[in-house]
Amino acid sequence: MFNAKYFRYAGQWSGTYGLQIVDFDDNAVKETDAFSPTLTLQKVPGSLRFFHGGVEYDSAPTCEFSVLSEQELTGDMRSAVLSWLVGRKQFQPMQFEDGDNDEFTYYCVFTSAKTIWINGRCYGFRLTAQFDSPFARGEATTITVGSGTHNVQIRNKSDIADGYTYPIVTFTGGSVDIVNTTDDSQRHFKFSGLTAGETVTVDNEVRYISSSIGGEKLSKFTSKNWLRLRPGMNDLTIVASGTVTITCPYYAMIGY
Repeated sequence: MFNAKYFRYAGQWSGTYGLQIVDFDDNAVKETDAFSPTLTLQKVPGSLRFFHGGVEYDSAPTCEFSVLSEQELTGDMRSAVLSWLVGRKQFQPMQFEDGDNDEFTYYCVFTSAKTIWINGRCYGFRLTAQFDSPFARGEATTITVGSGTHNVQIRNKSDIADGYTYPIVTFTGGSVDIVNTTDDSQRHFKFSGLTAGETVTVDNEVRYISSSIGGEKLSKFTSKNWLRLRPGMNDLTIVASGTVTITCPYYAMIGY
């Protein structure tokens, strides 16, 4: 990040407002609070990511940096920037444009934005970002299979040498049974008794199950074993009554 000049947040480029990432110290500069709410988070023990919830979690990673414009930011421009950056209810994607790591994405919300005044005029903001993980994420690895029995491989590229990465599994057809034989051939990730026409998505990282038709699904999770992947190549046996997609995130330790 320290080599980055611009950034993208929630799909929008900081250069739209003439804002660049800077680091400076000057006697003419002062900061005043413009936005500083209390963020509540939830985190499943052992997972890498935080998500919004009703319980504050003090150890979510944070980062502070300043963004400045060469031109004075008028009241309308300040309002537009704050509407873009703060008040988000979900973690949003952020890319720091430094020429080397542009393909990696962080997910964060801004918990503080202080206006920066130089000789009585506003030229930028001091931002505090709170991230869902200390890792950046690169392009995920995805495999998809149809109904039946399949023996497949999926590579976990994440920089977590001594731990697991937990993928997202989406399936249709009412039932699925997945075993990672590289990890534990007796450990099943198994759902049964669901409606054939619904699409179920399981985020194994944050232990969250959702369905296209809603309703309680935990009772259909018969094995109660969340799917996990070891670093490197993993051999999976998939038995399914419909289509199954497994998406393994790529967590990269590049620092912000």
